[in-house]
Amino acid sequence: MDYYERISRAVNFIEENLKNELSLDLIAEQAHFSKYHFIRVFSAITGESVGDYVRKRRISKSAKELITTDKPILDLALEYQFGSQEAYTRSFKRVYHTTPARYRKHGMEQIAYGRSRLSNRRLTHLKNNITMEPEIVEIAEKKLVGLKIKTSIANNKIPELWQNFMARAEEIKNNKNTGWYELHPYNSDFKMEDYTDTMEFEKWATLEVTDFDQIPEGMETHVLKDGKYAVFVHKGLMKNIQLSFDYVYGTWLPNSGYEPDNRDDFEHYDEKKYFGPDHPESETEIWIPIK
Repeated sequence: MDYYERISRAVNFIEENLKNELSLDLIAEQAHFSKYHFIRVFSAITGESVGDYVRKRRISKSAKELITTDKPILDLALEYQFGSQEAYTRSFKRVYHTTPARYRKHGMEQIAYGRSRLSNRRLTHLKNNITMEPEIVEIAEKKLVGLKIKTSIANNKIPELWQNFMARAEEIKNNKNTGWYELHPYNSDFKMEDYTDTMEFEKWATLEVTDFDQIPEGMETHVLKDGKYAVFVHKGLMKNIQLSFDYVYGTWLPNSGYEPDNRDDFEHYDEKKYFGPDHPESETEIWIPIK
């Protein structure tokens, strides 16, 4: 049994006992590791501590009950081993950036990166399809030209955006040939506590240009500010990139010592490494602004 299988057994045990007391010794026993070896292996494979993972899973499961039941918040807090409503509320806010009461009032399940369980699919993804530690890069300002669209997770229009853009990309005559950029501009009005799968956001399909002197009709310009980025590489099918984002925002960033900066995030596609959305060897760079 390899390390990933053994961690998977421990994760299954955690999932079955989220409402019960869980000791580190008991969890490690399921993976046939000593407690100290288990701590190191779990962190190396998942990028987070055992305690943080258990706490996040309890919050995620309890959040579903906030929406689907009328149980008092205190009862849920105690059921999921938080000891008090105050302790539960503090942990809940760290995950969902809002209180349990407001979450329930919102009336629909919000999106919180990285709160799904560590299924075999996710463990395999962490092993093969995402760089666990990013490259930290400082970039200069970039001039971009392209098309933009309003989209949401529930109504994904990004493939349509790229289809329209690629049909016209050759019209951009001052292309610097540095690859393609899928841009998500920073929005100061965005609030994490209101983020749902139907919330619309802006996406751009662009190329980097030398100047803004020749702009094709109907296209627009955007200046990507200089600054520091954490760069991850997602390898494989584009339909699985959400698993990489879950890791980046839900696991790496909270434990990194960095904070997200108020600048645009984007994906970069190098024509020498990106072979299309359905190619298993395609590489997509995920650029996260940090400070």
